[in-house]
Amino acid sequence: MKLFKTNLKFRLLAFFFLLGIPVLIIGIIITYYNGSQNLKESIGKRFQEIAEQTADRTSFFIDYEFQKLQYLSSNPILIDEINIINKVKGGDIKRHLRDKGTSADLSSILNQFMRNNKDIYKGITITDRGGRVVASTKENGNHKDKEWLWMTAYNGIANISDFYTREGSYTSTGSIEFFVDVAIPIIDWREAEVVGVIKGTLSGEWITKTVVNSWIGKSGHTMLVTSDGLVAICPFELLEGDKDLHKLDNSTMNRLKALSSNNSKWDIVEDNTHEGKNAIAGFALIRLSPDIHKIEKQTWYIFVTQDPSETYAPLYSTLLKNLAFGLFLIIIFSIGSYYAAQRIVKPLAALKDGVEALRKGDANITLPVLSDDEVGQLTRSFNIMAATIKEETEEIHRKNREWDNTFNSITDLVVIYNKDYRIVRANKAFAARFNTTPDEVIGKKCGEVFPKGMEWGLCSHSRTLETKEVFQDEVHDPVTGGALMITTSPLFDENGQFVGSVLVARDITEYKDLQAQLLHSEKLAAVGELASGVAHELNNPLTGIMGFTELLLQKEKDEKKKDVLTKMLNEAVRSAKVIQNLLLFVRKSKEEDMPIEVNNMILNTLELKAHEFKVNDIVIIKKLAPASPKIKGNYHQLQQVILNILNNAHASLLEANRAGKEILIETKLKDINEGSQLIEISIKDNGLGIPPEHLSKIFNPFFTTKEPGKGTGLGLSVSYGIIKRHNGSIYAKSDLGKGAAFYIELPVGTV
Repeated sequence: MKLFKTNLKFRLLAFFFLLGIPVLIIGIIITYYNGSQNLKESIGKRFQEIAEQTADRTSFFIDYEFQKLQYLSSNPILIDEINIINKVKGGDIKRHLRDKGTSADLSSILNQFMRNNKDIYKGITITDRGGRVVASTKENGNHKDKEWLWMTAYNGIANISDFYTREGSYTSTGSIEFFVDVAIPIIDWREAEVVGVIKGTLSGEWITKTVVNSWIGKSGHTMLVTSDGLVAICPFELLEGDKDLHKLDNSTMNRLKALSSNNSKWDIVEDNTHEGKNAIAGFALIRLSPDIHKIEKQTWYIFVTQDPSETYAPLYSTLLKNLAFGLFLIIIFSIGSYYAAQRIVKPLAALKDGVEALRKGDANITLPVLSDDEVGQLTRSFNIMAATIKEETEEIHRKNREWDNTFNSITDLVVIYNKDYRIVRANKAFAARFNTTPDEVIGKKCGEVFPKGMEWGLCSHSRTLETKEVFQDEVHDPVTGGALMITTSPLFDENGQFVGSVLVARDITEYKDLQAQLLHSEKLAAVGELASGVAHELNNPLTGIMGFTELLLQKEKDEKKKDVLTKMLNEAVRSAKVIQNLLLFVRKSKEEDMPIEVNNMILNTLELKAHEFKVNDIVIIKKLAPASPKIKGNYHQLQQVILNILNNAHASLLEANRAGKEILIETKLKDINEGSQLIEISIKDNGLGIPPEHLSKIFNPFFTTKEPGKGTGLGLSVSYGIIKRHNGSIYAKSDLGKGAAFYIELPVGTV
C-alpha cells in the first residue's frame, strides 16, 4: 500500500486503469482546446513577426531604390544638361536635343543606369521643369501618364504611386504584372531650385523577390495588399501564372485599415484569398520613409497566411499521438506511465530552467526541440523569444555605445547636473580639462571639480536652476588663457518637471581672433585711404617731371640725350598711370552702375599688379574677346573681384615655386536663350590648385588656408557677393597640383 502511494508508476497504473478511458477522452478534448489556442497564438505571433519583418524589408527596398534615383538625380552632368534644356523656350525640343547632343548624353546616363538595374526598373523618364520629356528609356508609350507624379515632384517632393497594371503586361511566369512609379525632383543645389523630374517605374516582379522571402511550410506565404484590398504580389500567382486579380474581403480589409502607423496584428480571417476558411493571418503596415510622399494617401500591407489544413496539421497529429499514447498507457501502464512522466516533466523542466535563466538576464540560451507537439511549439516560441530578446539587448547596447561615442566625441566641454549640483554625466573633453576621467567626476558636486578661478561652472548652473531658462555668458579660461562661451540649458523629464541642466563650454578664442582680423581689415582700409593721399601728392611732382621732360625733348638736338629723355618720359607716364589705377581702386566707390568695357577694366587691373608679376617671373597671357559689348555695373567693385582672384593666383604660383609660372586671362561672349548674351571671364593659373575638400568652402566667409595673420578669408566671399549683386555667377574648378581656374559670368547690358 505504501509502494502504491509513493511510486509514480503504480499510481499511474491505478489512475489509467480506473480512469484511463474517461480521462483519455477528457485529455484529448482539453489538449485540443489548449493546443488550438496555443497554436493560434504562437502561429499568429509568428505570422505577425514575419509580416513585420517583410514590411520592414519591403520599406527598405523601396527606400533604397528611392535613394538610387536621388543619387541619379544629383549627377552634375545630368543637372547641367537639364539646365541647358530649360533655357530653350518653345521650338522643336527634339531637334534641339539632337543638335546639341544633350539627348545622347542623358540617354547614355539612363541606359547605363538601366544596365545596372535591368531587373528592377521597367523604364526611366526625365522631364524638364516645363514638363517636357527630354530623355526616356521607353521606345513607345505615353510619357505623360500619371501627371500628379510629375507635378508633386516638381514642387520638390519625392513621391510614389500605388501599384497598377498595364494591359498585356505579364511576368515571366505569365501572371499579371504590377508596377510602381517613383518620381524624384532634380534639384540644382547651386541655385536651390527644381530643374526637372526623374520618374522610374519599378518592376512588381522584382519587388516580389523582396516580399516573398520564403515559404512557410508548403502553403504559407506572404502577400502585398493595396489599400483597395487588391493583392498586388502573391507567390501562388507567380507559380501558377494566374491572370485573374484577387482581393481580400471587406471584413479582412477593415481589420487591416484599423492598424495604426506603427502597428501589426494577427487574427483569424474568414477567407485568406485562396479559399482557406478561418485561417490564421498576420498583417503589418508597410511604413515608407517620410521623405517619400504617397499620392492619395494609399496604404500597403503585408499579409501572411497559410492553408488552415496545414496550419492545424501539427495539432491533429498531436491528438492522434495522444490517443495512441493513452491507449498504449492503458495496455502497458507501467512503461507508459514512466515514459509519460519523462516525456512531460523533462521538457517542462528545461523550459522552467530556461525561463529562470532568461529572468536572470542570460538571453544566450537555446533549448532543444524534442517534439512537434504543444511543448515543442512552446519550446520553439521560447527560442524565438530568447533570440529576439538577445537581438534587442544587443541593439540597446549598440545604441548606448553610439551615444557614448557621440557624447565623448564632442570637443566642447559638456557636463550634466542634477538639481543638487551633482554631476550626472560628463564627456571626455570635460574630464581631460581637469585631468580626470568621466567616471571619476560622476556624483561629485561641481564645486569639488572646478578649481578656483573657474566658478562659472557653478554660477551658470545656479542661474538656470533659478530661472529654468537658458543662460549664456562669455568668460575667461585661466587654463588656456583663451575665451569660453558658456551655455546652460534646462533639462525636463517627460512630465515637464525640471531635473537639472546641461552646461556646454565652447572655446571661442579663434572666433575672437577672427574679430581681431576684421578690425585689422578696417585698419587696412585706413591704410588704403592714406595710400590714396600719398598717390595724390606723388601726382604733382610727376606732372612737373613729365612737363619739363617734354620741354627738354623739344629743345634737345642730341639723339642720345633725346633717347634718354624719351625713356624718362615713358617711365614717368607709366608711373602716373599706375598711380591713377591705384587711385581708382582705393577710392570709395559710389553704389552707382555705369557702362563698363570689360577688357579695359581687366587691363587697368593688371597694371596694378604688373610690377609684382614681372619681379616674380609670372607671365600674363591675355585672350580677350575683340569688340565685346559693355556690361552695366559698379566698376570699382568688379575691379576688386578681378584683383582678389589675381592675388590668390599670385600667391599660389609663388608657393608652387616652379618654372614657367603663367596666368591666363580670357574673355568670351556667350549666347543664351531669347537673344540674351553674357560675358565669361576666366582666370587660370598653373599653381598648386585647390584641394577637393576645400573647393566647396572657398566662398564661405572667413574660410582661409593661410597662416594666421596672412589672410582674413573674406576676399572670395566678398567677391561672390559682388558678382551676385550684378546678377552673375562665379565658380571655380581645380586640378590639384596643376592649377586652379575661376570663372565669372556677367549679363550683357543690364544689371
